Amino acid sequence: MIQESSTSTALSQPLAFIQANQLGLSSQIEQTRTGTLIIQVVNSQQQPVPHVEVKLEQVTHEFEFGTALSTHMFASDANPAEQAQYFKVAQQLFNASVHENALKWDNTEPQRGQVSYIDADRILDWSEANSLSLRGHNLFWEVEKWNAPWLKTLSQEELRQAIVQRSTEVCSRYRGRIHEYDVLNEILHGNFFRSQLGEEIVKIMFQSCHSADPTATLYVNDYNILNGYRLNDYVQQIRSLLDQGVPVGGIGIQAHILDEKITPDQIQKSLSTLAQFNLPIKITEFSALAKTEQEQAKILLDLYQTAFAHPAVKGILMWGFWEKAHWVPQAAIFDDKFQPKLAAKVYQELVLNQWWTRSQGITDLQGKFSTRAFFGKYQVTLKGKNWRKTYSFSLSSLGKHPHLITLTVSE
Repeated sequence: MIQESSTSTALSQPLAFIQANQLGLSSQIEQTRTGTLIIQVVNSQQQPVPHVEVKLEQVTHEFEFGTALSTHMFASDANPAEQAQYFKVAQQLFNASVHENALKWDNTEPQRGQVSYIDADRILDWSEANSLSLRGHNLFWEVEKWNAPWLKTLSQEELRQAIVQRSTEVCSRYRGRIHEYDVLNEILHGNFFRSQLGEEIVKIMFQSCHSADPTATLYVNDYNILNGYRLNDYVQQIRSLLDQGVPVGGIGIQAHILDEKITPDQIQKSLSTLAQFNLPIKITEFSALAKTEQEQAKILLDLYQTAFAHPAVKGILMWGFWEKAHWVPQAAIFDDKFQPKLAAKVYQELVLNQWWTRSQGITDLQGKFSTRAFFGKYQVTLKGKNWRKTYSFSLSSLGKHPHLITLTVSE
């Protein structure tokens, strides 16, 4: 966790802010995001060992709390001090990541035939080294202005071939390393590809990627969903794609809340409406712009509480966190000197404190220690009279609950 150098009053500020703005979702969060964990300690003869000290420490969440990573922060000419601090904050606060721009087609192939994945590879390499699961954003963008000029000069057949080559190349290159993609971004807000190649090109895009990497989860991704403006359109679009046999495996919701009022009830309604498809939902792009730090923190608090409580949601990714590497600088949660705004403090209090399991106790006469725990990876330290042992394990939402972990020790 980032250490704050402020007074004790300031340190209590995020907790007081959260307590004053709770949405009453604690029981829903506990039901959705935690399970009962039983640690049983036995000896080499499989007999229970009582009176063992147990210290349980969460290492990371199963739920994805992620961020977009800026291309220029990974460049060789980035300011070394800023780069080091950027990496430090990203590694400490997040367990997932996404290319902000590095994987987009106009970045990997700005000129026809001149393809480079150097920037995308740097971000992937760093994410893997720091245990951040990376999303691939995006393979194609339906809004015309975000496509490279050379694409607009191609014939229909050339464009179709370029699309298949792009999806096959990217999904083959990162097979086993990138596990999900935004395949066609913002279909509700553009029709660059479909206007030239017809509606069937969407299926070709998804199928080409699926053929190259059958294990990857393929997402649609769009905005004006949480506020309800295009929610019904999104439902109709997803249903149509699924009916056509398009291998859509996940639903992405952009959440750029920029001087806009969205209530927790609106967020809840949108999530529950999309949950009808029984597909994983992710808040793929979150940013909050408001007139005051308190208003910005309230937006973050409402969104994170509501999404984390909803069982269909598998992750929330901020679209950047630092003012000097953010598409809307004022919407960053850290200022240009990496000082945390109230929103950053609220985020840390939620994710790394209130939604984080730290527990300790003593095994009973059956050698058991039991607690509720958030799903994720753990380290447990056992201590007896003359010995100490440490183990690592995962508590998964997909497993059987209560979840029993049996650990064998030599007394």
